[in-house]
Amino acid sequence: MTGFKLPLFMIFGRRPVKFIPTPDGGMDILAFDWESGEFERDVSYLSKLFKHSPESEEVTEEEFDLYVKKLLIEIRERK
Repeated sequence: MTGFKLPLFMIFGRRPVKFIPTPDGGMDILAFDWESGEFERDVSYLSKLFKHSPESEEVTEEEFDLYVKKLLIEIRERK
C-alpha cells in the first residue's frame, strides 16, 4: 500500500486502528484498547500498514464506527 489518503481506517485482525492527519501535516496512529474502549497512540501499526496481510482490511469510516460500537457493547457486557 503506497500513496494513501488520511484519514485511513483499518481493521488488523479484530483491532480497529485509525491513521489520522495531524495539524502539522504528519500522521498519528490510534489503536483500539481492549480494556478501556478508547483509542491510544500505537505507532507499531505503521509497519503493518505497508505489509500486505490477509488479517488487515481497509474499511470506510462508517464501517469502522459501526465495528467500534459493536466492540464497545462487548466490553460493557464483560464488566
